[in-house]
Amino acid sequence: MEERILDEDENRGITIKRTADGETDAVEGTDGEEEVAFDFPEEYDESLAGMSQAQVEEELARREKARQEALETCRKLIEDGNSLLAQEKFAEAEEKFAQATVYDADSEEAVGGLFAAATKNFTDTERLYSAERAEDLGRLAAGRRIVTEKLGERLRGEEKAFREEADALIPAVREKQETRREAFAANKRYYIIWTCVSLFLAAAFAIAAAISADNILRVKESTVPLALTIVFSVLTFAAATMSAVFCAKLVGANRLCRENEKLDSTKDGARLAELYQKLDVLDVIFEEEE
Repeated sequence: MEERILDEDENRGITIKRTADGETDAVEGTDGEEEVAFDFPEEYDESLAGMSQAQVEEELARREKARQEALETCRKLIEDGNSLLAQEKFAEAEEKFAQATVYDADSEEAVGGLFAAATKNFTDTERLYSAERAEDLGRLAAGRRIVTEKLGERLRGEEKAFREEADALIPAVREKQETRREAFAANKRYYIIWTCVSLFLAAAFAIAAAISADNILRVKESTVPLALTIVFSVLTFAAATMSAVFCAKLVGANRLCRENEKLDSTKDGARLAELYQKLDVLDVIFEEEE
């Protein structure tokens, strides 16, 4: 039993009690005033707490109206989708059915139409592996069931072929990654060293220029401090420029190292990543069988 205190002060309180079967009861306050009862909906909704009976009824009516409008919109989209499907305008039909499932994800007709259009009346499986349809398969249990019923045997065959191709590609992709990994790492180390050297030289020349500049006023009878200040300033600028160049090169070398770790950095790797994505979709489709 659920018990909630709706109002309480030092003189009185009203306690609403809700039983397991959905019935409610109100216990009168300490001052002996009459009992108050509210008609809660059969399924308790926390968002309705604190509303008056009239407000609850108004909110429930609003929700029912919105639900009916959504179902009507879904029905119209299904009709449009079926018409386009009959004309074999699969892309347009797929879009209509996809919109229909947004309004009613439990509609078997909308879900069935969506995957019928996506697969060209269950003759082409390629669209099943797209990001949009893969997401729909994840959220629509009816879609997984329908696809399994219509294309299960064919998809099992594709799954086997994809795994065999992936297994054959893995050694070559890893070997290429390993070969380039060492080369890219050596290139990165080279630019790290020269970036550090150029930064050190820039700092050293800057300090020397500052010291020389400080001696200009102290040694007025000599032009050596001035000449040294100019020379060290030029060297500082040159070293700073070299630092900027080597830093840019280092950023590029680091990016190459990161890209090399991605599967799609090569043609074979891109194909392997595509196979993995398709296998992930098939795992979602067949997950309920396992």
